[in-house]
Amino acid sequence: MSGTGKTRERIKAKAWMVLNRIRQVDIQKALDFTHDTQVTETLRGIRNNRAVLQYLLDAGCPADYLHLPEDMKQPTERTAQ
Repeated sequence: MSGTGKTRERIKAKAWMVLNRIRQVDIQKALDFTHDTQVTETLRGIRNNRAVLQYLLDAGCPADYLHLPEDMKQPTERTAQ
């Protein structure tokens, strides 16, 4: 598999969400999505929905679980790779 999202640490991100009492439907409602498809597919690495990724980052999810697209990485993350 290639692409940034394909290597997303889905299980770690989901475990982090459970520990922090964040459900996919919570993200869906917060971002005013009609369905949670964008959330599900972003967590699975099928999509790189930046709103979902930013929501998780803002909530405190470790960036290394999310394997962010280049344009969302901090400058220090870009140079470390």
